[in-house]
Formats: sequence, structure tokens, C-alpha cells
Amino acid sequence: MSLLTRVLKSLRPAPPKSPPPRVAAVFAPPYPAAGWWHDDPAEQLRNYRSWVYAAVNAIAQEAARQRPFLYRNTGQAEHEMAALPHTHPLCRLLDRPNPWLTPWELWYLTVVYLELTGNAFWYAAPRTAGDTRLAAPGELWVIPTPWVRIVPDRHEYVRAYQVAAPGVPAEEFGPDEIIHLKYPNPLDPHYGLSPLQANALTVDANTELLKSRYQTFLAGSRPGVVLQTEQTLTDQTVARLEDKLTAKFSGRDNWHRPLVLEQGLKASPWTLTPAEMDFLNSSRMTRDEILAVFRVPPPITGVVENMGLGADIWFGARVMFCEGTIQPKLDLIGQSLTRDLGRRYGPDVAVSFPDCSPRNLDQRRKDDELDARLGLRTFNEIRKARGLDPFPDPRFDRPILPASLRDGSEG
Repeated sequence: MSLLTRVLKSLRPAPPKSPPPRVAAVFAPPYPAAGWWHDDPAEQLRNYRSWVYAAVNAIAQEAARQRPFLYRNTGQAEHEMAALPHTHPLCRLLDRPNPWLTPWELWYLTVVYLELTGNAFWYAAPRTAGDTRLAAPGELWVIPTPWVRIVPDRHEYVRAYQVAAPGVPAEEFGPDEIIHLKYPNPLDPHYGLSPLQANALTVDANTELLKSRYQTFLAGSRPGVVLQTEQTLTDQTVARLEDKLTAKFSGRDNWHRPLVLEQGLKASPWTLTPAEMDFLNSSRMTRDEILAVFRVPPPITGVVENMGLGADIWFGARVMFCEGTIQPKLDLIGQSLTRDLGRRYGPDVAVSFPDCSPRNLDQRRKDDELDARLGLRTFNEIRKARGLDPFPDPRFDRPILPASLRDGSEG
């Protein structure tokens, strides 16, 4: 060891000594640290309450209202997306996932699991023809996220999925039997990251605030006025004063009556302390933080602080909610299902969700009207884009050109 190395080592500060375990236990809190359930899917689901429920339920209900667009992609243009007929096996599968689950429930539960745990698992029950196992599934079942454990593989990325229902031995399923939908997680390539996990501390703070408020009501309400005196009052005198004040001033007809005191009594209102007022503000702050992380505007959850604007608040909140929250999630789900489900029915079969923004309906009508007037699209092309049957008359398959572009032969 050189002289310079020795000098540098001697100047380096010694590492701090850890306290003995017995001493550390004295200062350890008697409760788990905030956000301890961050990586526990079962505990994440138990936090589906209060403002978390209000936000996630709003997201899941809106997503469940949207119908997927199933098509065969033959090009980049809109008219090159040929919609699958309703008799197609994929259409029938998503319209009736299994005998006990409606499509609305399928999408609702899927989004709830994604929002709470970052992962949603579908069991694609295989369909057979005789002894031959077909690639396309026959049923879709939502598996509770806490039941599933991913078995990684260095070559195949995922070797299997272990599913352990309560009271039942774990069973392994192949990657082709499980459809895994997840939110991107920069910390783990196999498991998703949910908004609830990213907001664990605020959710715990909101839970503790609700518990404190409940304990306050459980302990009893505080008096509205305090009587002070320098004299020593007997229990009989205190009871007589309480009964007299209650009889004279209780009720809506007596709230304005003056209070006359004698024998040195002084009355003062019982006001909230600054700490108690900050407690109320903290409750609103945690609510706003939870809604912000889930990207849910307060009016969507029923919180409207300015009713004077009326429908404008609701429309603006709907536009923000659909464009900034719902549509990106639907795009992710559509692309994942295209990869893991649509490709089983053909290399060009895709799943997507139309734009759900309420203001796009009016804009679409204006675009259709402009395209028809300028001859950019035929009437039948517009009807096809709206899911309507084309007119049998061949004239509706020809664009209606402006008068300045028509030749003399066109009638």
C-alpha cells in the first residue's frame, strides 16, 4: 500500500455505527411505515375505498362504456381498415367473454385491476376441435391479480404464470394461455406500476385523516359555547345551568335570543384551533392529490365547487377526462390486445378504441359535411365510417363534385 493510499484512508470518515437491535426497537414505531403495501397486490385492492374508489370507479365505468373497434388493417388510411363482421370469432368472444361475465364487467374489472395494481390478467381458455387445440380461445376469464405470479425466463421472457387461488394448490399456465395487460413500469419489466402505488403515501394520509375524523365523532361533539367563572360550582349548579341553557336556546326558533349571564359568568365560543383548521385543509389537499394522480377532474367524481357555470363545467371536465385520462389507457389496452389476442386470428387483425372525447362528435359531423361538399368522400364512405349500411344506388358511390369541377356529361 502506497503512502498516498494510507493518508487518504486515514482521512476517510469512519462509517456510522448502527445502534444495537434492542435500542433500535425502542425507537421503532409500533405501526407499519406509510405505503408499506406498495408491493402487495392484495393490500392494494383493499385500498379501493374513499377517494380512490371515486377516481377508479369513474375511470372504469367510462372505459367500460367504450366498444372496441375490431378490424383488418390493410393500410394506413381510415378507409383501409375493414371492420370485422359481427359473426367473426373475435367479435363473438368479446361480446360474450364467458357465460358469467358481460362485456361491461370484463372491461370494468380489467381497468380496476390496472388502476389499483398496474396489472390485469385474462385466462384465455383454449378451444378444441376434437383432439386438436386451436389457437383462438373459446372464453375469457379475469384472474384476480393477487393470485398470479410471473415466472421469468432468460430466453422466452416469460416461462409461465403461476395461479394460486385461495385454498387451491398453485397451477402453472403457459404464456399463450394468459393475456397480461399492464401499465409500463420503469422499475420492473414484468410487473406493471399503478397510479395507486405511485400515490401510496397520500392514500395512507387520507386513510388516517378519515380514521381521525371518525374517532372525533365517536368521542362526541364539542360544545358550542364555554361558560367561565372564578367561583366554584357544584355539580347540581352545573347541571341546572346546562338544562336551563338547553331549554332556552335550543331549536331553530331560539337561536337569536340574547344570552344574559350573572354572578360573574363569562361566555366564549368554542373555536377551532389552527391545528384543527389545518386538519380540515389537509383532508381537501389529500383528496386533490389522489384525484390528480389518477387524472380525474373533481366534477367527474361529483365535486362541483362552482355551480354557477352549470353544464360548462361538466362538458369541460368530460373533455379533459376523456382526452387526457381515458383515451391513453384505451390506446394501451388496444395495442396490447392486438399483440396478444388479435394476432391469433390473423397477422392483420387489430383491436382499437375510437376516440371517446365528447367534442369529437361535433367535429366529426363538420368533417363529414365538408368532405361531402368538396367531393373528398362519397356518401357511402361516410356511412361506412359510421357503421351504417351503404345505399344500393350506385350514385352514392361517386363523389359529389363542386359545380366548378363538374363536366357537362355529369347529370
